[in-house]
Amino acid sequence: MKALKNLPGATERLLFGNRSTRSSAASHILLNLILILGLFFVVLNNLVYDWTGALYSRGFHLNTPLDNAIPFAPAWAVFYLYLFYPLSALTMAYFAFVEYRQGYALAWSLVVINLVSDLVYIVFPVTTDIYRAQLLAHPIVGNPLATAMYRHFAGDPSFNCFPSLHASVSVICAYAWYRYARSRPTTVTKSIAVLMAAIALGVMLSTLFVKQHYIVDEIAGFALAWAIGAWMYGRRGVIA
Repeated sequence: MKALKNLPGATERLLFGNRSTRSSAASHILLNLILILGLFFVVLNNLVYDWTGALYSRGFHLNTPLDNAIPFAPAWAVFYLYLFYPLSALTMAYFAFVEYRQGYALAWSLVVINLVSDLVYIVFPVTTDIYRAQLLAHPIVGNPLATAMYRHFAGDPSFNCFPSLHASVSVICAYAWYRYARSRPTTVTKSIAVLMAAIALGVMLSTLFVKQHYIVDEIAGFALAWAIGAWMYGRRGVIA
């Protein structure tokens, strides 16, 4: 566990040897891009994610009476589709290119979160197909946000639900800003940290109102991201 916590520093030492403090910014940025764009986004978040999502035709349903009572509310697609993706990408880009030393902790957090999630998807396939079937059988006509969600359903498997990657990725991005605001406490960094926390909460709620996840998926996604973030951003987890 100690070795995993020190992954950011160990990675830099492995690739740059004893030149870690003298390594060029380009080298640090390149490593961040390999981790975030290559390993996290391309390999784990796309190739492996799509593979796990197509493994099963039947899965577990974790719905509770409260889940069933939550209505389909297309307006929440604003958080799910139009705030989550660009703000997550902007956060990753900022810590990859600007605060690139803290980018190691965020990059490794994303990799570990997605890896753990993919492993769970293989052994514990959870699906929201019960909701999707109902929604597509009686679609809302003339609502562009509802139409956007129906299009999303077409390209996104109804599996890979527990834990929620929407929850865990939005939370780890908010956590990155929280730790950044603690290390550089200015009005701007504090405001961004508060805003990202609010966005993360909105994203988690949105997954329930667009019927993509169950409540327990969000709890698991939040807990996973917070635990991995606290681990990676420990005293030795951030390259100062």
